[in-house]
This record gives sequence, C-alpha cells and structure tokens, in this order.
Amino acid sequence: MSSQANVYSGAIANVVWYTDKARIDTSTNSVTYQVNIANLANAGVTANTIYSNAVVVPANNRMTVFVGVGNFLTIVGGNSTVQEVGTASSGSASIQAL
Repeated sequence: MSSQANVYSGAIANVVWYTDKARIDTSTNSVTYQVNIANLANAGVTANTIYSNAVVVPANNRMTVFVGVGNFLTIVGGNSTVQEVGTASSGSASIQAL
C-alpha cells in the first residue's frame, strides 16, 4: 500500500515534517527555507535551526533538501510548492544522532 505525501503551496511556517527530505519547487520568484530542530532538550544544541542562515531556492528551480522527521519547516516567499519525500526512518535516525 502506498502512502500520500503532504504537499504545501506558498509560504508555510513551522510545519511539522514527517519524512527526512522536502522537495521545493519554485516558479517565477525565489524562496528561502529554514528548518527548526524539534527536540533541543536532549540534544545539547545551542542553536534552534539546522542551517546557520535561511537557504535560497532560486526562481524556476527544484531542490531536494534535508529536513528530518519531527523537525519544523518554514518557507518564506510565494509561488512555490513543497512536498514530503524520502522515508520517515532515515530522518528519525539523523535527529536521534544529535
């Protein structure tokens, strides 16, 4: 049985992610994305984001990026689509390693 991946259009803020990766498709304008770490209490991490700065996805482009299961994805900018891709297990292992 196949499962349906969540798909979002336009800007999103702190959406819980259920797979290890996201595929971001842009149209006529660029967007930026950032990933907030879900469980900082056990990780001993001082920053609350995976990337030190928001990452730009250029206009008319497709990018597959690491998010990690249970982390929160934010996309700033419009005219884009983002879809959950990958598996839940590999993302869980990466987050637990923090």
